[in-house]
Amino acid sequence: MIDWKKAEQTVLECIWVPNNILPERYHDNREGGSTLERVERIYNKEVTPTVNTDPRNKSVVISDGVIQHGSQERIDILNKYRNDVDKGRDIEYNVNEDKLYRLNQTFASVMELDVEEEE
Repeated sequence: MIDWKKAEQTVLECIWVPNNILPERYHDNREGGSTLERVERIYNKEVTPTVNTDPRNKSVVISDGVIQHGSQERIDILNKYRNDVDKGRDIEYNVNEDKLYRLNQTFASVMELDVEEEE
């Protein structure tokens, strides 16, 4: 069976990019360039943690229906949803419009739909 994760890692290690087309942060002056694996590693370490700022993406530990710990923003959102349910109301979700737009664009791209921008 093919280990696709390892195969992808091997491909990233094989592709070398010269420094002159990389942002300075990704330069490797010893080699004169970097592999895509190294670029991705630096990106995931430094950039990815700052991009995911939506509190709904942060984990919360719940045991026996009681929130044990998690980010306060995420706990507040869950408590708001719980209050809506307790009062018999429909849950009023906080919609992340930017994320919804990106997901819709990705879906349209994968489905090969012709998407026109509004003017």
